Amino acid sequence: MSIKYGDDKIPYIDLGDNYKIRLEYEEISDKKTIDKAYKELRETPELKCSALKEFKEMIEGESDLIFPTEEPFMLTFLRPSKYYTKSAFQKVQKYFKFKQKHKKVCEQLVVDSVRNVFDDDLIKYMPLRDKHGRRILYNHCGKRWNSERVSIYDIFRAMQLSLIASMCEPATQVNGVCVIMDMEGLSLGQIMHFTPSFAAMVLEWTQECIPVRLKNIFIINNSYIFNMLFAIFKPFISSKLRKRIHFINKNYNILTEQLGEHCLPKQLNGTLPIDYVDGKLLADFLKLFDKQFDLINLSGYNKNPEQRKFVEEGAKEALDHITQK
Repeated sequence: MSIKYGDDKIPYIDLGDNYKIRLEYEEISDKKTIDKAYKELRETPELKCSALKEFKEMIEGESDLIFPTEEPFMLTFLRPSKYYTKSAFQKVQKYFKFKQKHKKVCEQLVVDSVRNVFDDDLIKYMPLRDKHGRRILYNHCGKRWNSERVSIYDIFRAMQLSLIASMCEPATQVNGVCVIMDMEGLSLGQIMHFTPSFAAMVLEWTQECIPVRLKNIFIINNSYIFNMLFAIFKPFISSKLRKRIHFINKNYNILTEQLGEHCLPKQLNGTLPIDYVDGKLLADFLKLFDKQFDLINLSGYNKNPEQRKFVEEGAKEALDHITQK
C-alpha cells in the first residue's frame, strides 16, 4: 500500500489489484447519479442556479458569518437539504454555532491533532462505494480502542474530520454515507466514557448539524453491555435516525444485503479481496487535504474582517488544490 498520484495529479492510496481509496471531488456526470439527484434532491440546472444565488445572498446577509460562497462549498449544504435554501441556511447556522459552542472538539480540526486515532486503526474508509453509491466509513469502538491513549473526544474529532472529507464529494452529497461501527470487545470500563453530556453533544451534531445524507448506521459485534447503553439514550434519538440504526451483531448477511458483497471484506461476508488500509497511511493521505480542513476551521461566526479575508483566500487555495489548477 502506498500513496500515489493519478494523471490528474490528485492523490490516492493504491491498495493493489486495481483497488484504491480516493476522494472524488469531481462534479457528478454519470446519468445514474444525475437522475438520482433529480429524483431525490429535486436537482435541475435551473433550480441549482437559482438556489445558489439565493443561498449566497442568505450567507452574505448574516454579517458575522464567514463561509465561502464558491459553488462547491455551498452545494455541500444545498444538496443534503434538497435545495431548500432556508433549510440549508439553518443547517449552516447550526453547524457553525455547534462549532462555537463546543470549541474543545471542533477547533483546529486537522489530521495531526487526531493522529492517535488513525495510528490505532480506529477509523477507516472502505475503498468501494456500496451498491447505492454511498461512501462507507468503518469505526472500531471496542477492544481495539485504548481509552488511555485515545480519548472518546479524539474519536469524535477524527469522525468529524472523516465526514468533512466525505461531505465535499459531489457523489457523496447525492448518494449519502453509511457507517459501520464495530463494538467487538467493548468493556464496561469503556462504556463509562459515554457520558450523558457526550452523548447529547454527538446526537446534536448528528441530528441537527452535519450536512450529510446519513443513510444507515450498522452496529456490528454488539454485546448486551452496549445494548443497555443504547437503551438509555434511545429516547433522545429522533425517530428518523432511530430507523436508520441497525443492530446486527454477527449477522453480516444483513450488511451484504444492504450494501452489497463487492464493497465488504471477507470477514464481513463480502468479496473484497484486500485488507483494510493501514491507519497511519490513511492519516498521511488525509493530511494532503489539510487546506480543506483549514478552510472549515477558519469558517464560522467571527466579526474579525481579517478572518473573512483568510477564508476567501483559503477557499481559492482549497479549490485549486482539489482541482490541481
